[in-house]
Amino acid sequence: MNKHAPNWETHSRHARSANMLSAKEERDLVRAWQDHGDAHARDTLMRAFAPMAAAKAKRFSPASQEADPDLVQQANIGLLKAADRFDPDRGFRFATYAVWWIRAEIQEYKRTTLSIVRRPNSAQSRSAAAQIARLDVAMKADPQIDRAEADARIAVENGVTIDRLADLRAQITGRDYSLNVPVLDDQGEDRLALLVDPESLDDPASLHRLDTEVLRRTLVEALTDLPDRERNIVVATQLNDPPATLDALGSVYGISKERVRQLRERGFERLREIMRKRDLVPESFL
Repeated sequence: MNKHAPNWETHSRHARSANMLSAKEERDLVRAWQDHGDAHARDTLMRAFAPMAAAKAKRFSPASQEADPDLVQQANIGLLKAADRFDPDRGFRFATYAVWWIRAEIQEYKRTTLSIVRRPNSAQSRSAAAQIARLDVAMKADPQIDRAEADARIAVENGVTIDRLADLRAQITGRDYSLNVPVLDDQGEDRLALLVDPESLDDPASLHRLDTEVLRRTLVEALTDLPDRERNIVVATQLNDPPATLDALGSVYGISKERVRQLRERGFERLREIMRKRDLVPESFL
């Protein structure tokens, strides 16, 4: 990863002038750290390039006079990673390599802290997010850019659908909102008021028993409207345990099994009509 950083050379001299290291000193310090675990050598290298890390962090900080301390910390983490991985035998200077790790750490930190909600962190989502961000910047500079065409190209390049790309864009550009923000307007309820407090709920088992009792009472009231024989047959075949057979009921009433079945079905039809008027279904109770 020892790549040349084209934007750094014009600024590095000013940033590192206080503790400038020669190429040989850089190599010696890196080898002392990597080969022998010399923490003093690593710290010397870090101090020499700390101004460079701070300058890079300031470029990514919001418009202000000072660099964001969190970004400076991430830039220093990038420096440490560069010290662990830099290969002095490739012939590049440490600054041209370290700047890539610094920038990567800062960008990753800004991306992961964009929202309090954890964002997708796959290589695919990171690539798409970077391209979406670049497209949005380009569109501000040139309103003539066709967003639909550009989105289609980004989706193809990243192997995602247009709908998935829209989800990624929403995640990147979406803002976090307080639960106290009104849902509709200044007079509306806030989101926090719509959340259910688990401590305020009754015992679920008690609620279930209450619902069951109400349903049973409703069923009893509906059954009383049936003719006696139809009601008795419905109760005997559907509510008793064990349920009565059609043959047994036929013997009780002195009718055929088929006639018992017809009376049961007629009773069901009457129940359905009664329940329909109450927006209920009799099978819900049986």
